[in-house]
Amino acid sequence: MKNNTENLSEGKAFKNRFPNFGVNKSREILRLLSEISKIEKVKIESLLNDFHRKDYKSVKEFLLKRRYPGTFNKIPLSSFYLPKYETDILLKADLKSRKFYPKNIYYESDAGITPLFERVKTLFPDSEYAEVESLKNFTRNNSFTVEDYNNRSNNLFIVKGKYDFLKKCPCTSGVVNCGYSVMNLGMGCIYDCSYCFLQGYQNTAGIIIPYNIEDYLCDEKIEGSIKEFFNFKRIGNGEFTDSLVFDDITRFSTRIIGYFKKKNDIFFEFKTKSANVKNLLESGGKENIVVAWSVNSIRVSKDNEFKTPLIKERLEAAKECALNGFSTAFHFDPIIYYDNWKQGYRETIDMVFDIVPNYSIKWISLGSLRMPATQKTVIENRFPGIEILNGELLLEQGHKLRYFRDLRIEMYKYLSRIIKSKKSRAVVYLCMEDSQVWKAVFET
Repeated sequence: MKNNTENLSEGKAFKNRFPNFGVNKSREILRLLSEISKIEKVKIESLLNDFHRKDYKSVKEFLLKRRYPGTFNKIPLSSFYLPKYETDILLKADLKSRKFYPKNIYYESDAGITPLFERVKTLFPDSEYAEVESLKNFTRNNSFTVEDYNNRSNNLFIVKGKYDFLKKCPCTSGVVNCGYSVMNLGMGCIYDCSYCFLQGYQNTAGIIIPYNIEDYLCDEKIEGSIKEFFNFKRIGNGEFTDSLVFDDITRFSTRIIGYFKKKNDIFFEFKTKSANVKNLLESGGKENIVVAWSVNSIRVSKDNEFKTPLIKERLEAAKECALNGFSTAFHFDPIIYYDNWKQGYRETIDMVFDIVPNYSIKWISLGSLRMPATQKTVIENRFPGIEILNGELLLEQGHKLRYFRDLRIEMYKYLSRIIKSKKSRAVVYLCMEDSQVWKAVFET
């Protein structure tokens, strides 16, 4: 993070060099200079001395080639996303790991007579409690900022879930749908992963947990809302929160396991980065109950998955689950490009198959780094200097940033080839990719 003196100095140098650039042109050129300065670890003033042309078109072309050397000549100029570069040190995320203990607990009136609320009172006796008419009314006139997101663990909301009991996994138009259905049991997470979409999506300043899980575990809703793919009927939770990070509070896993043990034709997936599997082990597993871990290379996890268990700790938890009758699954998502990425991902795949019983692994998904374009500036503010934005992320369909298609295919083919070498019977599939990418990965 640069100090004010450096910013003023560089801003003055830029204006002296390009006095006739308007607001929009200055914004784009300053964005490119700032990103190159960060990646190459050189001052903007030094970069300004590297070229002599002063016309906007030539300057922009020179900087784009330097910032995007691998893709500049392959894509239209409209694919380069150049928002205003503006950071605020006050928005930096606090990455110190702490045990979850909310300062404030808000609950709707009917929540007060539930077992969940009784557990919450026992676990958090020193929190401030306040009854609210409804979450919607309580938050109606509140603005939501990045600072609020940073402080989300201060507030816990216990409410009645009314929507999204079960829905199809949201897919960008044109991508292959894997037939997954999502059960949204809450919103918010105490982990701080630099790439997490929640930091640009969540609009409530707290962790939301529904108290009415029985309304989610309903035959009519579940059996009428899922379809088969790869011969699997799959339901899972973990889209808007980690499936297990709050399980010691909610004990949802116990209810879910009891329900789906009777549904032999449906696979239910807990999707997590947690090692919080105590309730699962006490409940005992069955083949159609799948515990799935998000995994990455050791370097990517260390540099981006803050407050989470180590990769090895996740895999040891997976082993325990497998030995207690559960199926397992793994999601290499997001796959992130960096120097020596091949070695990093090979090491993690080796760890998976060295630690976790091969027979237990039902599926493995592969997905590359992607995000809504507006999330880029959120990440820059919350994680100053983070390296995942150094890659050549391009604007594609749906106003999302992601790697060039050829690079994505290369990464998928590499990982799928290593997985195949393990003689695994797991289904390997891609997340958020169209049929052409699937064909390039699995048929060539």
